[in-house]
Amino acid sequence: MQQIKHIFRSILKYKTASIFTILSLVTAFSCIIIISLYVSFEKSFDNFHANGASIYRVETSYSSFIPAITAEVIRENVPEVDAVSPFWGGVESKVYTPEMEIKNESVSAISFYAGEKFLSMFSFPLLYGNKDIALSEAGSVVITESLSKKLFGEENASGRILTIRGTQLKVSGIMKDLPINSSFQSDCFISFETLTRDSKGKYKFTKSWSEWSFNVFIQTHEGVNLEALVKKISEIDVFKEKLDGIKERYPNQEPLILRPLNDLHYVSSKLGKASRLILDIFTLLGFMVLLMGFVNFVNFSTSQAAKRAKALSVQQILGEKKLGARFQVVAESVLLSIVSIILAIGIHFLIFSSIESFFEIQGLSLKSRPLFFVWFFLSALFFGVLSSLYPARYITSAPISETLKGKAFFKGKKKMLRNTLVIVQFIFTIGLIISAVTIEKQINYWKNFDIGIEKEHVVFLKTTNDLRNHHETLGNELLKHDRIVDYTYSNFIPGHVGMGWGREIDGQYVELKCWPIDNRFLDFFKIQISEGRAFIGGSYSDNNKFILNEKAVEQFCWDKPLERKMGGFDFTGEIVGVAKNFNFSSLQEEIEPMQFWLTDDVGRKNILMLRLKPGNYSEIFRYINNVAEEFDSVNKVEVQFLDDELNNLYSKEEKIAHFIEFLTIWCVLLALFGLLGLSVFICHDRTKEIGIRKVNGAKTYEIIKMLNKEFAKWVVIAFLIACPIAWYAMHKWLENFAYKTELSWWIFALAGIIALGIALLTVSFQSWRAATKNPVESLRYE
Repeated sequence: MQQIKHIFRSILKYKTASIFTILSLVTAFSCIIIISLYVSFEKSFDNFHANGASIYRVETSYSSFIPAITAEVIRENVPEVDAVSPFWGGVESKVYTPEMEIKNESVSAISFYAGEKFLSMFSFPLLYGNKDIALSEAGSVVITESLSKKLFGEENASGRILTIRGTQLKVSGIMKDLPINSSFQSDCFISFETLTRDSKGKYKFTKSWSEWSFNVFIQTHEGVNLEALVKKISEIDVFKEKLDGIKERYPNQEPLILRPLNDLHYVSSKLGKASRLILDIFTLLGFMVLLMGFVNFVNFSTSQAAKRAKALSVQQILGEKKLGARFQVVAESVLLSIVSIILAIGIHFLIFSSIESFFEIQGLSLKSRPLFFVWFFLSALFFGVLSSLYPARYITSAPISETLKGKAFFKGKKKMLRNTLVIVQFIFTIGLIISAVTIEKQINYWKNFDIGIEKEHVVFLKTTNDLRNHHETLGNELLKHDRIVDYTYSNFIPGHVGMGWGREIDGQYVELKCWPIDNRFLDFFKIQISEGRAFIGGSYSDNNKFILNEKAVEQFCWDKPLERKMGGFDFTGEIVGVAKNFNFSSLQEEIEPMQFWLTDDVGRKNILMLRLKPGNYSEIFRYINNVAEEFDSVNKVEVQFLDDELNNLYSKEEKIAHFIEFLTIWCVLLALFGLLGLSVFICHDRTKEIGIRKVNGAKTYEIIKMLNKEFAKWVVIAFLIACPIAWYAMHKWLENFAYKTELSWWIFALAGIIALGIALLTVSFQSWRAATKNPVESLRYE
């Protein structure tokens, strides 16, 4: 009990150091809590499936998409596979019940088609229905609890009828809402048999080896040899021929890949959302924050060495052993660390939801994650012990006789250690500032990049069934306004071409994006033709024909592309022209092979785009809404600028970039606390020296200059070390993108100026206070 009293008295006695230590640790721990929760959440994706370790997606070195019929071939020829499921879809569409159809009402939902074994392979619990048979029959659908409530209220919807994508389906099961850490984010799963048994023949491509547009998942026996399994699947006769063609094209890669389930979250596909590189950056940032907190603690502890040594020496004279004195320093550290983690967790509870909302991220909640409380407290305990070992030994290392005389014989050692630790902090600070500015510069580069089409003053709206049924009349009516220059219909807007076609043409497998458009589209965006011709304007005489982009011709190595034909859903279309390349998707990747598909299918006119003259946009938006209401008085439309939607292509990256910047500011704040506390202690240490200098005629600005000079020197040294490290790291990061900005010199100069400014502003106030203090008081100070 007496020892505990000593610990609390010591903390209160050196309250300045204690306050700065707690501020520093709370800042560090709060940042580490956020980083730990976010990274662990992202890495937890798909880990909740009971069979997860034995589930794989079948891919090739060319693509994650393969023919759906591959599932059937694997099921029949590979006994090592317990279950197999084809998978297709992932688009948002209108869903309605017969009652809602009468009222012209619907809700939006994301749907996938999945094989009958899908629900037994993956751990998605059903509230109603049997997971083994729920997706076995054509025309069956399993919906989530949330979608069920939107459509049918609180009643059990099993057996009810609804319509998705124009197909009438029967509810065969209701599942719990999918966890947020699942790569599969869907409102419903439709039986894959619905496609294969389609009576109209619209989906006959599910049986075709030339249609590479599907995912196939397999569940293997426990402990199966993956290499042997890959080899066995690769040697299936009907599949081997296809893989041989891919092997010729990519000789340095294995043609067949079994992608583990827990990798889906990190790959580029409809199921991939995260970046391992970004998570590694956050992890590194967490270690940097931890180290900065450690540096601050050691600096604050050793800066009080002379005072603490005297007090602990007195205790030793009164009977305390050296080990006991050291234990007291460690105990004080542990107590401060525990108090800091409690405060940090409390602050986290107050701010985490705001951080999630602002940065549009998930996973920062501690709810239902009790192990993290234990982990955080144990980490704080370990941090308190580890960070105090050196200060405890350092403070008590002096001979008692010398300490009681007030001889700070270890001052030189202390200064060298302190300088080194502060320089390390500034290296981190400058490096983080360089990284944050570079990331922001890259985002702005993407936003301002000329993608190759005339996208200025273009607005768009999503059409409804009634608008699509009167599309031509609607367009002509809108053109009556003198500030609407032109219009066009398309299945997608630039940046969101979501239709991927995999085809086998003349024995060659090709994969490209397909963009259904109308006969006004090419002129609307002034897209240039480099070979062949454009679609005949003003008519659909070229209906179901195609125009490729130059990238497709280059990648497929076609000398005479105009002599090729390509299969559609239920037709074969000629290629009539080749369009010049433009960026129709994210600038993070190279331009992909793509084709324009001219179609008069009303169902493909999902987007209406309008080119406007600059002016009062509010007035023109009202006009567009009023005209649309004349054709569909029930469903309201939302008019948006194309520029804004294109910028949203990078919204996730922008939010993550701002999240990194936010954490960078936190690190800068941590460095600021460290500097502020250190400047207080240094000024105290040199109080008598300052008084002597003032008595001998030193001016105030000379004293401030003397005190600030040392801090400025630390920044310069840190800047020289940080710049090459940050340049290398950012250079490697930028290599991940097809279109990237440059690492300009001014970024490094700005980081140095900011770091120097932070240092000088932080310490100048304390320097001024010390320099303006009455020299009589300074000379009396001991």
